[in-house]
Amino acid sequence: MWKRILLVAALAIALATLVAPASLMDSLLANATEGRLRVMHTSGTLWHGKGLFVSLAADGRSAQPWLSGNWQSEFDPSAARVAWRLEEAGQIVLRLALEPRGISITRAALDTPLRALLDSLPSPIARAGWRGMLRIASEGIDCDWNQDCHGTAQLTWLDAGVDLLPQQRFGDYEVLARAEGHDGRFEVRTLGGEIRIGGKGGWSSDGRPYFHGEVSGPEAIVGRLPNVMDGYAFATGDSGRVSIEFD
Repeated sequence: MWKRILLVAALAIALATLVAPASLMDSLLANATEGRLRVMHTSGTLWHGKGLFVSLAADGRSAQPWLSGNWQSEFDPSAARVAWRLEEAGQIVLRLALEPRGISITRAALDTPLRALLDSLPSPIARAGWRGMLRIASEGIDCDWNQDCHGTAQLTWLDAGVDLLPQQRFGDYEVLARAEGHDGRFEVRTLGGEIRIGGKGGWSSDGRPYFHGEVSGPEAIVGRLPNVMDGYAFATGDSGRVSIEFD
């Protein structure tokens, strides 16, 4: 009798897992990002579904949509691995895998409005009204369950701007980032445009970013940055160049 009860219980658990609703994807993403990223208007299941990915503002009162897509799961019983493949318009934009040793991003190739991601961060500089498209690409980032991560990513900021200067287009920029355990580093360079940005930075084990670099360009724009970015941009004696420092 007890064997039959265990078999029925195992089948019930397996069935419940297979038909787990897509709304669980929202719960998983919210837990992983401290509630900053969510999935709305979900349908289907945790293993095969779709939804609207949004970023919540730091106060939690508004949501910025940044991707509408569907996901498919992939199972590898021999390695005890399960992966999700996120697609938008028929293209794979993210592949995420869970396994006993941790979590890994085996592919990332997605475009999203920069503001949608930055507005969710608590830093005042992140909520300055940045404009433009952020392109994220990576061929591999691995993290264990202690958040010890290794891998690289390339971020390209296209058609950059800020609401405080609504008529001004800054340019296009590239950020090369590398995760090294609990810390990381990145380098910023300008691909094109009137406003030149360059420098190096990183993030510490507590997640705080730091950056040391400079911005150069037309005096009418660059010369205003120490006022616009008070505490982060500093005059250098050259009206067409300012230093950027934050940590």
